[in-house]
Amino acid sequence: MTALSKQPTLYLTELDVTRLERIAERPGADKLADMLDALLERAAIVPAETIPTDVVTMNSSVLCALEGESAPRQWTLVYPDDADFEGGRLSVLSPVGTALLGARAGETVSYRLPDGREQHVTVVELSYQPEANGQFTL
Repeated sequence: MTALSKQPTLYLTELDVTRLERIAERPGADKLADMLDALLERAAIVPAETIPTDVVTMNSSVLCALEGESAPRQWTLVYPDDADFEGGRLSVLSPVGTALLGARAGETVSYRLPDGREQHVTVVELSYQPEANGQFTL
């Protein structure tokens, strides 16, 4: 049975934090700034080389099972400017993106849908993580 975690520890590199802060500082990005603040409250800012290889990080590709759906989804966790939900590129500042960041392979996390209902998603497989592949500056 998979453990349900509501707030996994985030592993962010200084580069990730800098990029996210730049996005949140844009005019009219108050909501993004609030979301970033919530992320940073549970973040461990570490050198990229020290991030565990089974943790979902920025630019990771994951196979996820959503509660109530029969087929899993393949997503890549990206910065908001690169997001394309239909193309499988999930913004880190979306509700599900925020929940997945920091999750580990095999872990189930929850997030709130726009209508307020709680949704659960399980990380079936971490198919790619930049840090595990020696790519520290994506």
